[in-house]
Amino acid sequence: MQFDEFDEFTRKLCAETQKLILSLYESPDLEIELKGDETPVTFADKEAEREIREAIQVLYPDHGIKGEEFDDLNPNARFTWVLDPIDGTKTYTSGCPLFGTMIALLENGEPIFGCINFPALGKRISGNGKIAAVNGSVVQAATDRPLQNSILLTTDHKSVGEHQNGAAFEQLVSKTRFTRTWGDCYGYYLLATGSADIMLDPIMKPWDIMALVPIVRGSGATITDWSGGNPAKGESIVAATSNLHAEVLSILNA
Repeated sequence: MQFDEFDEFTRKLCAETQKLILSLYESPDLEIELKGDETPVTFADKEAEREIREAIQVLYPDHGIKGEEFDDLNPNARFTWVLDPIDGTKTYTSGCPLFGTMIALLENGEPIFGCINFPALGKRISGNGKIAAVNGSVVQAATDRPLQNSILLTTDHKSVGEHQNGAAFEQLVSKTRFTRTWGDCYGYYLLATGSADIMLDPIMKPWDIMALVPIVRGSGATITDWSGGNPAKGESIVAATSNLHAEVLSILNA
């Protein structure tokens, strides 16, 4: 199984699911439910994941599947797909175009392929830890901007202090060029394509994380959890350009 095989399979999947997702985007007919943890979910989230699951089961019946909206399938399989049908449901339901569909493939628990499709932007990024590409064109993270010229992104500024060392984060903010909440999966897209330098999320679920790892690494940037450990085993993300990551970690964990 090769990168091209996974890339083409998921490209076709995303082309189908984005039809449904866009049909309800900015629609007055979009119904929003609240899950037990008070996070929103829509028909588009559930139906998109269902479509992806069905396609995987046809082509890769022995593989496992882990997703945000439904129960795990074949949890002990060597290969497991991890799905987030709409990463950034709050973003999606607010009419902001920076949401995406995330699909990852793991081998023995480690992500070996990931893709993020941005239906409202017409862009799809994929990676395998060695390369990253947007709509088929190879991209790379920046490598030469110092911290004082860097752009720092996070999904929710307030949540950093709720889950990590907020004072240390503010120290990092003070040392960068500026900070924005161009977050969810889109922040990692900006990092991997060289437009941003640091992307942080203080608390995450496996379906938020797994697709990011092969993409960020494939772009040449570095990705760990908040303490510098394996992101696939953690519950947070610190992703940054290769020249800044160690410095960023040091500040966040001071």
